[in-house]
Amino acid sequence: MAMNIRRMQLADLNPADYNPRKDFREEPLLELSESIRQSGVLQPICVRPKDEGFEIVYGERRYWAAAMAGLKFIPALIRELSDAEAEDAAITENLQREDAKPREEAAAYNKAIQSGRHTIESLVCKFGKSEAYIRSRLKLCELIDALAGMLDKEEISVGVATEIAKYPADIQQEVYNDHFAEGCYNSWKTAR
Repeated sequence: MAMNIRRMQLADLNPADYNPRKDFREEPLLELSESIRQSGVLQPICVRPKDEGFEIVYGERRYWAAAMAGLKFIPALIRELSDAEAEDAAITENLQREDAKPREEAAAYNKAIQSGRHTIESLVCKFGKSEAYIRSRLKLCELIDALAGMLDKEEISVGVATEIAKYPADIQQEVYNDHFAEGCYNSWKTAR
């Protein structure tokens, strides 16, 4: 299959709403932007024709960093993909990143299963993770907002969050109030 890589105008590209990565922290984005300013974009992003322009399938961080660096063009691999193929490609690309956050990973696995295109078993094969690992990540989708926010900010460990996520929301709220909220009587914030 021939690779169709072109320099594309940033103005012609639109982020997709199915990207599993939602949180682009400013500091790493600034670092990437500075790297791009110095060396350019080293790995093309992937786009697909959509409506009047192109939709970013993966590489959205590079897109934003290139914009911050003042670039007008970015190298892009253009692929004809259905909605399902584009979503699967985005999930695959983003889950293979070292810096994928646990809840982004959980949301991506959950979305893949909800789409009906994947089962836990097919995800095990696709990503080389154990079934226990994928199931524990999926539990993170059940965290109450207060604990989910703490996990996102790395104020609690994945292990603690996974353990608490096994319980219903009312129990999680009680645990949060008793052990994680401001002024709680028996803090577990440093628990592992």
